[in-house]
Formats: sequence, structure tokens, C-alpha cells
Amino acid sequence: MKLKTLLLTVIFLFLLLGGMGCEKEFSNENIQIKDFSYFGCKEKTANNVNGFAAVKGFKSDEYIEYRADADGYLHIKHVNAVFNCCPDTITATSSIDGKKISIIESETNPICDCICNYDLEYKLGPLSNGKYTLIFNRDTNEFLRFTINYNSSLKGKIYIVKLD
Repeated sequence: MKLKTLLLTVIFLFLLLGGMGCEKEFSNENIQIKDFSYFGCKEKTANNVNGFAAVKGFKSDEYIEYRADADGYLHIKHVNAVFNCCPDTITATSSIDGKKISIIESETNPICDCICNYDLEYKLGPLSNGKYTLIFNRDTNEFLRFTINYNSSLKGKIYIVKLD
């Protein structure tokens, strides 16, 4: 009788521990960008001056939309990101330091003297619930920093202000 009770208790504990292992837990040490894509060149402008268009009247709203996905990733869409109109490729990479996540968007081998707007989309994660500071960089230049409180219903839009 004691053996049967002990055996049932052990089986129950194994089932209980196995059920707890089904919960999603993410390690913030392995933050990565996945499913990266970009679309453009939307508008071409001549006379690239320090990464900004010198053509009078060239203006478009640049912004970042973000929303939490069910899989623990933050879906990011960077609309009207300014890059060379003839890049070899455009990429995004990420790194984390505590609760600060740096995202670096960059181009390789630009060969033309013009710029245009691109829409970049990617997923960042996996993230667990909590506050994070997102730091966006174009190559080595920071252009946006803001804090989010990541949870499954998170979504928002941040406009990037360009100084004339």
C-alpha cells in the first residue's frame, strides 16, 4: 500500500513538472532580428548631403510602428527609412545590454549619389514581459530612443523628427 502511494506521488510530481515546462520563457540574452525585409526605393533625390536630401521640398514622414506578436517577438516596421538609392543590401542587427536593446540599420556598398525612402520590416526578440529601452541607429548614428513596456497587447507608432 505504501509503495503504491509513493509510486502515485512520484508520477503526479513528474506530470506536474512536465506541465510547468510547457510555459514559454525567454532568455533576453539571445535577442535577435529575424524575418528582415525591405521595400523601396520609393523616391529618389539628387545631391545627397550628410545623409539628408538637399532637394527643396523633399519631405516624407519617417516613423516606426511596432506591435507584440504572440510568439514573444516585437514586429517592427520602419517606414520611409532613408538610405542610398543604390545599396548593395540593407541590413539590421541587434544587441542587448541589460534592458537596453540597440538596433542598427545599415547599408553596404552604396554606389550612387542619391537617396530614397525604404520600408524595413523585421521581428525583434524573443522578449519577456517588462520595460525595455529601444535605441535605433543608422550605422553609427543614433536617431531614436524610446521605452516600451513589452506585453502581448503592446502596439504603437513613433514619428522620427528631422531637423531642417
